[in-house]
Amino acid sequence: MSLPRLTLFALFFCQLALVPTAVAMTVTPTQIEMRSIGRSSRSAITVVNNGKNALAVEPVVKTATLDEAGVPKTNPAGEEFLIMPPQALIAPGATQNFRIQWLGEPLLAKSKTFLIYVNQIPVKLPKRARGVQVVFGMGVMVNVAPPRGEPALEVVGSGIVTDARGRRHPTLTVLNPTNVHALFPQSTVRISGGDWTETLTSGELAQTIGIGLVQPGQRRRFILPVTLPSDVRSVQSSLEFRPKP
Repeated sequence: MSLPRLTLFALFFCQLALVPTAVAMTVTPTQIEMRSIGRSSRSAITVVNNGKNALAVEPVVKTATLDEAGVPKTNPAGEEFLIMPPQALIAPGATQNFRIQWLGEPLLAKSKTFLIYVNQIPVKLPKRARGVQVVFGMGVMVNVAPPRGEPALEVVGSGIVTDARGRRHPTLTVLNPTNVHALFPQSTVRISGGDWTETLTSGELAQTIGIGLVQPGQRRRFILPVTLPSDVRSVQSSLEFRPKP
């Protein structure tokens, strides 16, 4: 099953330091859709310091590729983005906006995916200091689409899995044959087995699947949020994909 958004994009670090307090911050949005040219080549990330102390943060950019299960693999990015400011010290209760500008190839051949981590900068502590400082960071998924092309999804497989509680769920494997990333929850999915049928709307998929990114030329396997009747032994699936402009 696709990992929940906050689980997928939360990053935690623990280092020995002085103050045994955790820093609280809010980062929005968790997903940004951009294009390599035009007005959509710019966006912003908002960070709110919910803690009682000043918060020093910096954005760090990684490229990301997802396997069939949706697990991301990251690598250091180049200079595809201009992010301003590059660092910030946010007062307690204050808000900081980070402006994002695409500087990569304007005529991008296919979509690229990045994770921009907003990381707390560890403070310098006295030599005799003891305790634990929790250094916290959260990530935002940024998809950059090329100026030309439209996403599509094709069903290439269906199956059944059993969870830890013994409940059986249908699985759906899709392929994106295009040069533009696709978001699986922008689909309506129909599942059937014998006399049983079920339809999952785009809204239901968005609530349970999350972002559901399918990168260009790649496959993703999703466990659907449906419990199968006991007499259904095999399933067939179809989808209607309607990407948003």
